[in-house]
Amino acid sequence: MISSFEINFFKQLFKFSIILGIFCCGSAMAQTPSTANEFLKNAEKKLVAKVDGENIYLSEILEMAKQMPREYQKLSLDTVFPSLLSRAIDARLVRNAGIKKGFSTDSEVKKRLKEIEGQIISEVFLKKTISSQITETALRKLYAETKSEMAGEEEVKARHILLNDEDKAIKLIKALKDGAEFSGTAAKHSTGPSASSGGDLGWFTRGQMVPEFSEAAFKLKPGQIVDRPVKTQFGWHIILVEDRKKAAPPSFDEARGQLASKLSQTLLAGLLEKLRGNAEIERFDISGKSAKN
Repeated sequence: MISSFEINFFKQLFKFSIILGIFCCGSAMAQTPSTANEFLKNAEKKLVAKVDGENIYLSEILEMAKQMPREYQKLSLDTVFPSLLSRAIDARLVRNAGIKKGFSTDSEVKKRLKEIEGQIISEVFLKKTISSQITETALRKLYAETKSEMAGEEEVKARHILLNDEDKAIKLIKALKDGAEFSGTAAKHSTGPSASSGGDLGWFTRGQMVPEFSEAAFKLKPGQIVDRPVKTQFGWHIILVEDRKKAAPPSFDEARGQLASKLSQTLLAGLLEKLRGNAEIERFDISGKSAKN
């Protein structure tokens, strides 16, 4: 019978590769250099508490910090240290109480320990196998190969004139195409809040405007005005696109986390393909019959 661990493991497998990539890129906690040096030096030997004679070391607290929700990982380690230490102490107290009550020989405990053993072996194997390949050289190579793909969304810089009457909008489009100045016309006729600035909307991406407006605006080249008024829930729009651009891709340092996650997923997929190729696997259908039949 498939264990709960196996279900969870395969469900989380590629998610783990993303997390692995993030942690291979740097510390999980936002720390100043002085704080990092203070807390991380010889963490596995630095004693932070004793519970009934059993030592708790800083390394355990650091592992707990890695499991915190992302918003809390932004806090400095010295800020969250007291609460994490309290949790570690409480965990020892509860565990020791369970041992005293004889739960170390409980059948459910033994079953779950075996599942956890498999999970730990899998996670450590993946971490050591994959993280060793996420090198600076590999990340920079991936950045060079995918830099163009990481460029941001296309943006347009536009002005518009908002009207309540389609016929008036049609007449104004004709006047504008005959040479009327757009910003002055917008200031005089537009009913929208941008009228005071000549209808200036600044830069925006497709998702920042209602669909009908975006569809029309992104069809225009710089300097072009729509041929027909565009109807939206706000009224009738005359749109002028002044410029277009595509956001520059992030720098290598800005993309480091994204690159590490992508590389770890690629490495994990390759590892799984290799493992499947070297293994003898027999599949069965839902009724228990061999899939070969």
